Amino acid sequence: MRFERAHVRSVGRNIRAMREARNWSLRRVASISRVSVAALQKIEAGASNPSLLTVAAIIDALGGSIDRLIEEARQLDRTTTIVRGTLKSKAAATTQLSSDLTDRRMDCQVVSLAPRQKINRAGPGNPTFGFVLEGGLRLTLPDGKALSLSAGDSFHTTADAAAKWSNPASRRSIILCINEIGDKTNGPSRRGRKR
Repeated sequence: MRFERAHVRSVGRNIRAMREARNWSLRRVASISRVSVAALQKIEAGASNPSLLTVAAIIDALGGSIDRLIEEARQLDRTTTIVRGTLKSKAAATTQLSSDLTDRRMDCQVVSLAPRQKINRAGPGNPTFGFVLEGGLRLTLPDGKALSLSAGDSFHTTADAAAKWSNPASRRSIILCINEIGDKTNGPSRRGRKR
């Protein structure tokens, strides 16, 4: 594993959490570990990439485990993905935010609707959560019921509930959508389902 900037920040946050859990000051840790207060501040802020010997001295002073500290930093590779970019400005544009993780349980995307635009949004057969980030959204459900949402509103549809989406506003609407990814053989996961 390559140790990158995010891993360094994670190590710093975890060191700070250990120190604060013991109600220790930076001076106390510095005195025991023989690492300066200034260096500790930079490490905790993730602004410094300390040597293994420096980390070992700090962890030893705090009574922690360096193996555990490194393992927690490595968890970032399994749990966090940051996607940066710009939203497409064309009508009905969809920007995928989901990562290439093989075991992911959700699919995430941002949908951009032009003013007065309508689309049929067939769900993938799994529950969908949506949050209106900007503009407005009118959902027309299969039973004909229509719901009007504005920025800050959210919705949840159950499996197989396709809906017609329309943007009633005179400006672009942006909606964050999160779909549950079901078990490819057994359909969507359910709480309490036997495995």
